[in-house]
Amino acid sequence: MHSSSQTREPGSMLAQEYDVLTELVRAVHPRHTLEIGLGSGQSAVEICKVLREVGGGRHLAIDPFQFSPDGHQGRGMQRIRREGFDDLLELIEDYDYLVLPRLLSEGRRFDFILIDGWHSFDYTLLDLFYADLLLRVGGVIAVHDTVWPAVHRACRFFETHKAYERIGPPILVRIDPLIGRAVRRVRQILAGPEGYAEAKSRRVRWCSLGAYRKLEDRIVPNDFYAAF
Repeated sequence: MHSSSQTREPGSMLAQEYDVLTELVRAVHPRHTLEIGLGSGQSAVEICKVLREVGGGRHLAIDPFQFSPDGHQGRGMQRIRREGFDDLLELIEDYDYLVLPRLLSEGRRFDFILIDGWHSFDYTLLDLFYADLLLRVGGVIAVHDTVWPAVHRACRFFETHKAYERIGPPILVRIDPLIGRAVRRVRQILAGPEGYAEAKSRRVRWCSLGAYRKLEDRIVPNDFYAAF
């Protein structure tokens, strides 16, 4: 289990989210993994631990700001080196909208993809679009910060338009006003034991991490639209 005593860096996951991430990666027994947004490097460390454990291949991280003076200043790569995973990590310092189509044209495929990059709706949707094309059937896509309205909305598009099954409890968008949170809690209670158990799992374990397993390669029909 990931130590909760570790100081949490800005933009990093909570300890319980790292635990869930490790379980998700281990479940697919991956050979090749991809991460959009290396950041502090802790999520990459957790993924690399599983890769070494299962005898997998390499982890690819995309982060144009990893060594930027006003970005992460190399902290992610420093952590990777300290943990001894240099041989497992490939870093591409470029923008996702340039790298992802290039990976696709090269025929790269992945068993697990973590999306934790720029959190605007358009960037998140672009990451999800290409992640779907790059992921093998049976693989898993995880998305961090699904409580952010823009990220949540992009994930809702993904849920309604792509051939995936959700892993874990439904994602929930962040609600700031106290009365809004109270109304949500009442609805969760009224949903019965199963609904309340899912809500509790989301609140105390999954937090803002969402995950989806790919069922098949599917292109959205030209005339298809579903409200999301």
